[in-house]
Amino acid sequence: MPSNPLVFLRGWTRDPVAVGLPIASSSWTARRLAQAALDAAIPGSGPVLELGAGTGPVTRALIEAGCPVDRIIVVERDAELCSTLERRFRDLRVLHGDALDLGAILAAAGIPSVSVVLSGLPMRAVPPRAAARCYSGAFRSMPSGGAIIQYTYGFRSPVDPEEVALKLDATFVGREWRNVPPMAIWNYRLSEA
Repeated sequence: MPSNPLVFLRGWTRDPVAVGLPIASSSWTARRLAQAALDAAIPGSGPVLELGAGTGPVTRALIEAGCPVDRIIVVERDAELCSTLERRFRDLRVLHGDALDLGAILAAAGIPSVSVVLSGLPMRAVPPRAAARCYSGAFRSMPSGGAIIQYTYGFRSPVDPEEVALKLDATFVGREWRNVPPMAIWNYRLSEA
């Protein structure tokens, strides 16, 4: 079942800051994000965790790249988008909640570990303390060396390690120009120094 752009647009009109833009990621962007996440995943440490899945273009790309749907968990704040994801992807585990409270959501769902976190959250619009809480919860859910793959529409890192008070190594993965607007992909890991 293809994604319905009107569902995404309605989500954006209800909460534009949480959704980011009124259009979903392009198929090119979704494929690049899925590959970046799967490349960074720690084998045997749990499912892929996608934050802010929207209508599921990146979820679909993960599945098409070979990740079984039952090895993906999504967290989505918008109830209508959650329902859309559940209808679109049979056997997908959808957690309805605010990913900024990720530690509590994962604990309540009984998820002890994930292999990688793929974040579509609009981190530039998130207050630094909330971003730190979200990223701290994400890193606690992964083994040492775990990564957060974050995408953004900006030209600089969407998460400033000094603002979130975490020692992060930020690596620019690349930019997808075939997206409206162009999308940048970042890889964050906890610094070992």
